[in-house]
Amino acid sequence: MAKMFFSTSEVADLFNVNRVTIYRWVKEGMVKGYKVGKHLKIPLAEVERLKREFGFGDVPLDELQGGEAGAAEADKAAPRGPGFKKLVMAIDDDENILTFIQNAFEGLGLNRHCNLKTYANGLEAVLQIGEEKPDLILLDIVMPNLNGLELAEKIRKMHRDIKIIIMTGYPEYLTEDERGKFLDYMTKPVDLRKLYETIVKALDIPADRANGAQARS
Repeated sequence: MAKMFFSTSEVADLFNVNRVTIYRWVKEGMVKGYKVGKHLKIPLAEVERLKREFGFGDVPLDELQGGEAGAAEADKAAPRGPGFKKLVMAIDDDENILTFIQNAFEGLGLNRHCNLKTYANGLEAVLQIGEEKPDLILLDIVMPNLNGLELAEKIRKMHRDIKIIIMTGYPEYLTEDERGKFLDYMTKPVDLRKLYETIVKALDIPADRANGAQARS
């Protein structure tokens, strides 16, 4: 007989996420869960739905659970939950740059397709990246405690295929080989049009003509 309910630990293992993430999905209504005694259980139908949304539709549960192939696919899928927007993280110790990026997201309509999280501290950002894999990271190079190149190495150890775009006022700090390791790089002061077009291309999201024109003006 097929298993009808899964524990939060089992679902977390299946999709390579933390148990806390599963609880959050249930709390926010993105996944149906039921209390069975003192424990939260996820029904088989919900697990199968998550499989389809994460691109594992044809993979049997017994192969997905604990398998190397399943873990690799989960890493590619960035499973933060069904219906979520793309996640962008901006990491820069200059609060003015972070404010500029926030205003750009709102003013150019990028927030319709993306959620933006900003961090002035690279160490704090690393902790969050380990918990929820962003689709794109906008990364400064010159920062205290942990510079951008060191941070990028730590990020790649957690999520090897993550997209990183460098933003720097010191392009001379980057060798040609180092530049080749990143999706793109932007020189500060960051051009608004360049920022908009780079993010749209990197995330493969719809480009709004009006907002594109606004970025060029």
